[in-house]
Amino acid sequence: MQKQIEKFRLTKTVVIKQEEHANLDSFSLRYGFVFEKDTLLEIHCDPSTLKPDKNPKNKDFYNIIAKFVNPSNNRTERGVFYLINNQNNKYYEHDKVVTVIRYLDDTETEHHLSEVMKSLRKSKVITPEWLIKMHPLYMDRKLKTHADLIELLVEKKSNVEILGIQSIADKALERYKKLENEINELTGEMQILKEENIQINIELKEYRNQESIANSEGSTQTLEREKILGAVNTEVNHRGSLCTELVMEDGVRLYMKIIAFDSDLSVTAKAKKLVGKKVRTSCWDPIREPGKWSSQGYFRNLYALSDKDVY
Repeated sequence: MQKQIEKFRLTKTVVIKQEEHANLDSFSLRYGFVFEKDTLLEIHCDPSTLKPDKNPKNKDFYNIIAKFVNPSNNRTERGVFYLINNQNNKYYEHDKVVTVIRYLDDTETEHHLSEVMKSLRKSKVITPEWLIKMHPLYMDRKLKTHADLIELLVEKKSNVEILGIQSIADKALERYKKLENEINELTGEMQILKEENIQINIELKEYRNQESIANSEGSTQTLEREKILGAVNTEVNHRGSLCTELVMEDGVRLYMKIIAFDSDLSVTAKAKKLVGKKVRTSCWDPIREPGKWSSQGYFRNLYALSDKDVY
């Protein structure tokens, strides 16, 4: 019988800073305690749950599901630990806990709650001790959202105090949502760059493959500098042959004889997809006669490559 692998088999020692959010807000409300000083905590992690932070800028941030012993009651607890990887920093020995939420709780709701708690605590509206008192309500699901927190706070408060509390909460959520939008935009931009990089590698591979074929036939690819492709015209009669015509943005026209070099129209189809983009055209010139065909305005292929991509 195959031995079952223990899920929480990775043991780590992490540091909790006494004056920071993880200790003052997260542990206090979600687990009912705070550490009275900077503390090293042993956690047992499930390696399969490790994820990088969703903000691409936070390269050293990650989160992982882990178990630990609650010092207030000696019970084993679970949570999602959000950590900073300090292993490449000579000044730190252990990864630092940024925040922690209880396992299986809704991540988005908990992060909203964290932001509001942190802002209210910094504004001295609430304290870690008050959050510890609220821990039973949290565990009974009576305090699960930032709205629940506000509702508890505004009881027996004056209108001015209520408006102040609501304003602090609104600004905290506004900052969080702004950061989320920035993260989404950055993630989208990085995905576009990743896709562009993949496409560049495909183009480079095709370019090198064509160069190899050209060399085997006694020719070499002559590459023009990058230009914007303005239009693609098909079945253009040029010097008595039907050709595909490329019209570059600067007015230069290039031709390829279809029957000889593009009978399946694959290069023409590729060109149509690249209209409006920067491209580099190639022409096969005999090795011993450089410029023979390229100087006459012919092309053999085109690539979505910049000058720096090839060299």
